Formats: sequence, C-alpha cells, structure tokens
Amino acid sequence: TECDILSETYEGEGQSQTAKVKFVAKMIQVDSREKTEFMETSTFERAGKHIRQGAWLYREGVIEEVTALGEEGQN
Repeated sequence: TECDILSETYEGEGQSQTAKVKFVAKMIQVDSREKTEFMETSTFERAGKHIRQGAWLYREGVIEEVTALGEEGQN
C-alpha cells in the first residue's frame, strides 16, 4: 500500500481548527495481485482537549477516481 499526499489545507485556530487532506492511495490485493487506486479528500477536525490534548478526528471523505491532476501531484 502506498499513499501520496497531494495537498493539505487548514482553517480556523485551536480547538475549532479543521483540515482537508487530498491523497492518492495505491493498493495491491494480496491473493490476486490485483492493483487498485483511488483519490480521497478527507476532512478532519480537532477533538476537545479531553481527547489526547486535541487530537485530529476523521469526519468524512470524498472518494474519486485518480485523475491526471492527481497523478501529476505525486511527482
């Protein structure tokens, strides 16, 4: 499995901070050796300080086919 981050953006500050991360994941099925890849834009937000001093929590993701733009961003 390989994961290439294409972009990261952040909004807000402190406990109200959010992040969007766009990445391409490439995977190979162990038994069949089938290759697959996808692009995802994930949204994260800060947890309250009561959870590991404000750790990042995954909120949602939008999965897309890998595009030429995504492939260019890997270089």
